Amino acid sequence: MSEKPYYLGHRKRLKERFKAHPESLQDYEIIELILGYVIRGKDVKPLAKKILDEVKGVANIFNVNEDIEGVGGETVLMFRLLQEFYRRVESAKVLEEKVFDNPEKVFKYLKYQIGFENVEKIAVLYLDSKNGLISCKIESAGTVNESYIPPREIVKKALLENAVSVILAHNHPSGNLTPSNGDKVFTETVESALSTVGIRLLDHIIVYKNGYLSFKKEGIL
Repeated sequence: MSEKPYYLGHRKRLKERFKAHPESLQDYEIIELILGYVIRGKDVKPLAKKILDEVKGVANIFNVNEDIEGVGGETVLMFRLLQEFYRRVESAKVLEEKVFDNPEKVFKYLKYQIGFENVEKIAVLYLDSKNGLISCKIESAGTVNESYIPPREIVKKALLENAVSVILAHNHPSGNLTPSNGDKVFTETVESALSTVGIRLLDHIIVYKNGYLSFKKEGIL
């Protein structure tokens, strides 16, 4: 009678450790358990370590892609599902409070939508008179370090939505939250365009997966 592969016992022990003390597991061990639900009949510990090495740590885990040797479409899909799940959880928490009255809420709402992107994207939040969200549009995808949408398009959408105010946000894939001169000029241009039709620009927030910068808090807007 053949023995079971050694990694099956290892995986069982990992699960038991997780049930008892989840904080005791290393990052690669958590990834190992996740991979075990996608990749059957194989020791996935080496792949878990390789993934973390390739994406430069667990903070970047949603950057997993098929360019990493040993990673297939189902593995990428699993992490995309997790990313979408986290996005919905965070969005639901914010939307339960109904108002976007501070940049932290905007960050939590947008973190999993644009914070992990490898190219810049602009999000525009259209708000009612109580700072309640009417809609949020990811308006433009650009290059690695540039994203742009004509201010008149934002004004047009705001009028169609009967918005009273707007919040701009965009991501910096580099992780550097310092606004560029282009960011500042764009913000001023949008603020001016919105003001001509009586709509306020409340803030412009730069989003990264583990932090943000508020133009309002920094005194830029």
